[in-house]
Amino acid sequence: MERRAYEAPLDPALAVSGLLTRLGLFLLVIFAPLLAMFSRHAVAIIVPIATALLILAAALDGRLPTALRRLSRSLLSYETLALFLLMIWAAVTIFWTPRPSAAAGQLPGVLLVVLLFAVTISCLKANVRFSDVNLIPIGVSIAAVALALEFLPFSPLRDIGEVGSEDVESVRAAMLLALLIWPAVGAVLARGRSWQAVLMCLVTILALWLVHNLVVLAAFITGILVMMVALWRPRLAARLVGIGALALLVLAPLIGWLMARYGGFLLPAEGDHLVAIWRDVTYSLPTHLIAGYGFDASSALTRGVGGQILTSPRNAALQIWLELGAVGVILAGIAVWFTFRGMDRDDDRSTPAALAVCATALVEMFAGLAAWQTWWLMALGLTTVSLAFLARLGARRRRD
Repeated sequence: MERRAYEAPLDPALAVSGLLTRLGLFLLVIFAPLLAMFSRHAVAIIVPIATALLILAAALDGRLPTALRRLSRSLLSYETLALFLLMIWAAVTIFWTPRPSAAAGQLPGVLLVVLLFAVTISCLKANVRFSDVNLIPIGVSIAAVALALEFLPFSPLRDIGEVGSEDVESVRAAMLLALLIWPAVGAVLARGRSWQAVLMCLVTILALWLVHNLVVLAAFITGILVMMVALWRPRLAARLVGIGALALLVLAPLIGWLMARYGGFLLPAEGDHLVAIWRDVTYSLPTHLIAGYGFDASSALTRGVGGQILTSPRNAALQIWLELGAVGVILAGIAVWFTFRGMDRDDDRSTPAALAVCATALVEMFAGLAAWQTWWLMALGLTTVSLAFLARLGARRRRD
């Protein structure tokens, strides 16, 4: 008589939790990079929905108590405490910023975005499946091919999106793609498929080259170099990236002064405007060197003889120097030091990808991006969640 193995009944809550987890990751790594080509507002809508689905999945799975314990441990870590001190100092500087009402409205938004992604990462499962992580390289491949197709002659993709901002949105999509490629590479390398990693990098560099943005292309090449070093010597790569981040932060005024004097020899003609902004910001620092001009002061300060509104220093390090002063730089440096110190001790399989993401983000932030832009914080958070999925896969493989 044939006997069949007894199958335990499936808990509907667990089934729905697994479905929501995959749906949330699908929105994060497939929909968000693709829609970033057309509108940053779509990304700002999709990412919170996706993170809410991941948190709801944890609630259905009964993982919220564990998630709260993880969150409390992460909030009490040295790097998080240093980041909180930086945010407290930013709140203090609102008292002397040129536009206190606008700054007071922006700072809670920054804190909410950071807290949202911290809660989301804490709610992820301790063990994840390859089928979930495989969504990351699939989404990155689709985004890279779509971005490349957008710049082909007579491409219908160029007619989609916000009128008058097609090039800006394409650059933002390229910046997000340059970040997400590294969790995708880590995911395929975890399965021993090096040829897929090389193919994705080739398609990505083709798409970024078609965008014709020197900063994004340089950021991606930097990520490639760091990824190769990290696969060989992870701790050495962590130290190099950490030292580089601290140097760019602390020496930003000196770098701005050098670029103001010799930028014409180091950058192409389209970099003249960027160098002019760095020069004006650098020359205005001595009058408010210690405490800065105040959080979000860049949106109100003027530059040059004509009194043009600065809007952004186009350099995250110079923005911290300008708005938060030397006190903010010290607190930011402490947070960076503790962050890379922790990565130096970590032997997780996601470490090379995380270091490549950090290197890519450093180039993008220190050569064209403001520090507090919401879409940029969303991009960093989205990439961090992808890295967290990859890290959970590493934990699963080590126990097998």
